[in-house]
Amino acid sequence: MPSDLLSITFPAAGEPPSTDPAGHLTPLDQSQREDLSRLYLASYPPQVGAADLDDARREIDETFTGQFGTLRFDASWLAHACGRPAGAILVVERSIWDDHLDGPFVIDLFVHPEARGLGLGRSLGLAAMKSCSSAGDRQLSLRVGDGTSATAHGLYGRLGFVELT
Repeated sequence: MPSDLLSITFPAAGEPPSTDPAGHLTPLDQSQREDLSRLYLASYPPQVGAADLDDARREIDETFTGQFGTLRFDASWLAHACGRPAGAILVVERSIWDDHLDGPFVIDLFVHPEARGLGLGRSLGLAAMKSCSSAGDRQLSLRVGDGTSATAHGLYGRLGFVELT
């Protein structure tokens, strides 16, 4: 049975992967909570993400207050397309679900349906990888679940994530 845990090990601290210029990325901060909540709601089907805007706000608030781990603001990014928020990656210091993992953990990567296909997911993933590698982290991990699209699985593979057994 395939593992739902994926990870990438960086070649060496201080040797970050290169990034590409698709989309304008800005560091994530708490002033973006409302934009992030609306983006989160729009990016996932209700059975996978938030059921409504209040639920999305709760999820994002819980992210900022550390319910899913301590947010790494240096490795969490917001992507913009056409002048509005279009995607985000949220990285915490460590997985709260996987004690054996050493290093940062992606708790979410999402892109608005209207902005898919622009390379934003790739840009967000590369930016998080570069931030973590530059900070001296050796590994970045994430989990995929039933709601993870085939496109997302492909993206993680192209970024270099592999199954952990």
